[in-house]
Amino acid sequence: MITAIAYFRKIGNWIWASLGNHPLAHLTGLYIFCIIVFLLAVPLPRVDGHLVGSDGSYYYAYLPTLLLDHDLDFANQYAKLFLNYGRHTKEPSESRPQLNKYAIGPAILWTPFFLIGHLLAIGLNVAGYRIPLDGIGYIYQIPTLLGSLSYGFAGLLLIYRSCCRFYKKSASVTATILMWLATNVIYYMIAEPSMSHMCSLFAIALFLELWLAYRPTPTLLQWFILGLAGGLIGLVRQAEMTWIALPAAGLLPVLCKGWKTNMRLHLPGLAVFGMTAFLVFLPQIVLWQIQYGNIAGGGNIEGHRVFHWLEPKMIQVLFSMHHGLYIWHPLLLPATAGLILLYRKDRFLPFLLGFFFLLQVYLIGSWFGWMGGHSFGSRMMIGAFPALALGLAALVEWTEEHGALAFAGILGSGLIAWNAVFFAQYRLGYISKYLPITFEQLIPGKLVVLKDLMNRFWAMIR
Repeated sequence: MITAIAYFRKIGNWIWASLGNHPLAHLTGLYIFCIIVFLLAVPLPRVDGHLVGSDGSYYYAYLPTLLLDHDLDFANQYAKLFLNYGRHTKEPSESRPQLNKYAIGPAILWTPFFLIGHLLAIGLNVAGYRIPLDGIGYIYQIPTLLGSLSYGFAGLLLIYRSCCRFYKKSASVTATILMWLATNVIYYMIAEPSMSHMCSLFAIALFLELWLAYRPTPTLLQWFILGLAGGLIGLVRQAEMTWIALPAAGLLPVLCKGWKTNMRLHLPGLAVFGMTAFLVFLPQIVLWQIQYGNIAGGGNIEGHRVFHWLEPKMIQVLFSMHHGLYIWHPLLLPATAGLILLYRKDRFLPFLLGFFFLLQVYLIGSWFGWMGGHSFGSRMMIGAFPALALGLAALVEWTEEHGALAFAGILGSGLIAWNAVFFAQYRLGYISKYLPITFEQLIPGKLVVLKDLMNRFWAMIR
């Protein structure tokens, strides 16, 4: 028994050293693994015959509509992307299904990859293959979704870089891998990359990393760059625009030392930041004006889609069986608590990140659809993960300092396994994608899934 413990401890120490010595190699290896899994899943039969789906079909529809049709009439794209289009009544435009209320940001980020697919389609047509040049087929969707997957990976690299500003490489890469594999990041990277969440993860991780690099007193050029990144957040997901206020809030310690003097000093930078972010976000405002006749007619603020500001479901967002953040992905609870340990590195930062995390919880909890509809976990909180990763890295390094690394390794591996079974449970239809899960489905149900999957595998190889 003692020999076995020593052997596993030796393996753990080797893994820890390897993570610290070759962090980018480990992250790149996982990225390649995700690409392979995504490509292997492409031939699987799909009800609608498309790789894009759910809200992702709306994000994707901008590409063929704007780049190939050169208009804003989405009717022909929706007819190809959705089954039973004649009965399609996706809110908020039941009588005007040609409109698109979804953010244009993901399509802007995906454009280079979509154009690669278009060039491939043209080349195959020249070679004699009859490939429709309508922007809808797999030859367009595969490179576009690989682009989305790649933005998710870029976001994770930025998260790793941010963690390295405070902690060792080994702790930073471990936190990054756990945020990748033990949360819904892995799901929206390889199962539903047409959703906006990988683009959102990238945009917020980029914004946070730039702010950490530039603070406490950015130059005018740095304020301009922050404005570009902040505007991108709004273009991708308007519900996560609260994070754009982070640099302004970060000036509070400086302003407290001399309000009038420092305010005059930083006001030009804040103005540059605000104007730049607004100009980057302007295409979305223009789209809303063209489609809805006002500058705020799209998004999720039309008709019955309202916010209940005085009755937010904050506890439900975090702890509900209906896609609650900590219930579905328990790793995020210690990650949130780990922000307290960040106090040892920066006395103001943990309070600031904790405040903006709670602000995001409040915003989502105030919305009538706080549960996220068809959602693997609390997908609308993915934008907070770059901040929570700093808390997780702090916790990982703390466990090493206190000789609890082996326990942390076992726990982390268990949480990755939990998430993997949850992934299968959700994707294969063992639980509802829309309704709350039960306690039996949450814990005993995972054993049922494992047993069923093992039986299926055994039947295949017999």
